[in-house]
Amino acid sequence: EHHHLHLSSCHECLQLENSTIESVRFASAENIPELSEDCNSKLEEKSDDCLARGIKRVNLAGKPPNVLIYLGSETAKVEFEQVKSILQECIDVDSYTIYQLHEEQVLKDPWVDNSLLLIIATEQPISEENHKQFMKFLSKGGKILGFSSSFTFNGIQIKRKNKLKKTVHELVVSKMDSTEIKLNLLLSGRVFEEVMKADTSKVKTLSRLNNADKDAVIVHLTYGDSGGEAVLSQAHLELDINSMNVLTEEDFNLLKRSNTKRYEVLKEILVSLGLSCELSETPTLTPIYLFSSDEEIHLAFLKWLEGNVDAAGVRASSKVSLKFVSSSESKMEVTPSLVPVITEMGSFSSEHFSLETYQQNLQTKKLGKILLFSEVTTTTMNLLDG
Repeated sequence: EHHHLHLSSCHECLQLENSTIESVRFASAENIPELSEDCNSKLEEKSDDCLARGIKRVNLAGKPPNVLIYLGSETAKVEFEQVKSILQECIDVDSYTIYQLHEEQVLKDPWVDNSLLLIIATEQPISEENHKQFMKFLSKGGKILGFSSSFTFNGIQIKRKNKLKKTVHELVVSKMDSTEIKLNLLLSGRVFEEVMKADTSKVKTLSRLNNADKDAVIVHLTYGDSGGEAVLSQAHLELDINSMNVLTEEDFNLLKRSNTKRYEVLKEILVSLGLSCELSETPTLTPIYLFSSDEEIHLAFLKWLEGNVDAAGVRASSKVSLKFVSSSESKMEVTPSLVPVITEMGSFSSEHFSLETYQQNLQTKKLGKILLFSEVTTTTMNLLDG
């Protein structure tokens, strides 16, 4: 009877939302989002020094690592998968989540504050309302990558050159180390030009066509004082060679020979926008530890477990089953579908979490006293059913 689920309106649950998250912020080196401003925590003044030590921020703007792909008013499932696929081949897929930003979500969903990168991959005109929303995103430190889109700002406008549309042309790209790289890409038929003399600190041409006009086809723009920036391209960096309707065998061969360089340029652009393109090793799964600072509550929980596990000590669920064992000496293998839960703390230690600090900063009377902790797990969403 001590283990019923609480409603979200329960006063002590609301305390848990504030107090427990505060405790984890102190005890863990993870970059946990700030609590809302109306959370009157007594720990707020003390937190700055603790948070400054050992916290690895995903990005300088402090935004969640969400990458959004905007494809205009069309559903464009095929195009979304194409852009998503090329991104997944470039970035560290374990560090970012890729979503499609649908037309109806642009003005009403809170993506502006909860996304790191917006990719605009549509040749459709950008409405005035959407343009304002994209600029708002930039003003809050967001990053934009444009693939053959009409989106521009900072005194840069688009000029149509129909003779270049769907043609393969050689580009000269300036890299961050001041070297240049030449490659052939399919063009959109549009180039960038300055309406007025732009501030060179806010506008930089990254690539020009290797032709008489030296047309600008990739530009880097900055906006605001919060780190907002955009890289806009009128060359199809996002298109795989097999998804193009190339007219001639010569064009196909030119694109094929430039494919490795295309990935190199795209990765460099993504890195310049703050993303990581270094592949990380998948960490080994670890067991779950059952902690409690109150012996009475701990014993009551173990007593409750006796009637809620099978003869082998397993609490089964549809996705992940938990096997409760007394100590880590059992050497049980951790798998995505079966995870051991060690009920005796023993000589537990972690560089990422301090149980003592957690307990010192926990302010609830009962909630949060039982803690399940794991260094590495596949998910926390479906460890238990119900």
